[in-house]
Amino acid sequence: MTSPSTVDLDTARSHIERGLADLLAVPDAVLERSWPWPDHGEADVRYGFFRILEDLEATAAAIDAERGPRPLAEAIVAPVTVARWDLVGALLPLTGEELDTDPGDTEWTVRQAVAHIVSVQHAYAVYTGWWRAQGIRSRDALPAAAPEGLEDPAWDEATAADGIPDHIRRRLHQVVDEAGASVLDVRPDELDIGGRWSGLPVTVGFRYGRWSSHMSEHAVQVDKTLVWLGRQPSEVERLVRIAAGAWGRLESLIWPGQAAGEATMLAVEAAHRTAETAASVRAAGVVSD
Repeated sequence: MTSPSTVDLDTARSHIERGLADLLAVPDAVLERSWPWPDHGEADVRYGFFRILEDLEATAAAIDAERGPRPLAEAIVAPVTVARWDLVGALLPLTGEELDTDPGDTEWTVRQAVAHIVSVQHAYAVYTGWWRAQGIRSRDALPAAAPEGLEDPAWDEATAADGIPDHIRRRLHQVVDEAGASVLDVRPDELDIGGRWSGLPVTVGFRYGRWSSHMSEHAVQVDKTLVWLGRQPSEVERLVRIAAGAWGRLESLIWPGQAAGEATMLAVEAAHRTAETAASVRAAGVVSD
């Protein structure tokens, strides 16, 4: 087994993000307009979105059916890339102004919530690595806490989500991918090593499993913040988020590592088809000036 090429995964992601951007350009009002489904006939623009979902899900099923066993630690953290892409789908339509609008009542802005997600993802990887290195298997022998200051200041919460939306998404990808790389040499028996979470005794495996739930927890917070701001997603924005999540589920089968080259190739091809289909949907749905 070989690890998937980072270049291939980056290529796939660039196709997906280009496709999602094309889909976001489609107004809700044209979803019933005709869309030419290649080699099949005439459907509508709305179905073009679902055709992308179906293709990604079919490819994920093919990869899952052919993929051999994977290391347990990788399987435990893989859902965080599903959560990552769901969050990307939620953030893609937002402007810089919407990221920074104060919802009031001491609640975080969307940017502050994302900064917390990014910073804590880095900290989860660093501190889980520290607990793993201690090799302690008895609850009674666990230190009261890990030492402070192990994090890289570059991921400090005060600045973790600075910049324009594109830059924030790149930071999110970077921090999740760096965290994922940290589990590639984790043996199954190491998942039972003791650690702490919020002061409570847990295992290293628990801390790895917490990655995706923490991101999903704060994605819900982002949704709530947008409701407080009176920012309701359009139908197209909802469909784009569904497509982003479908890619996340597919990517979780080849990320963070140890996927067969064939699986990665199938993923890249599906991402390319997504971009092509999205471009045709946009061409059918966007009115020329």
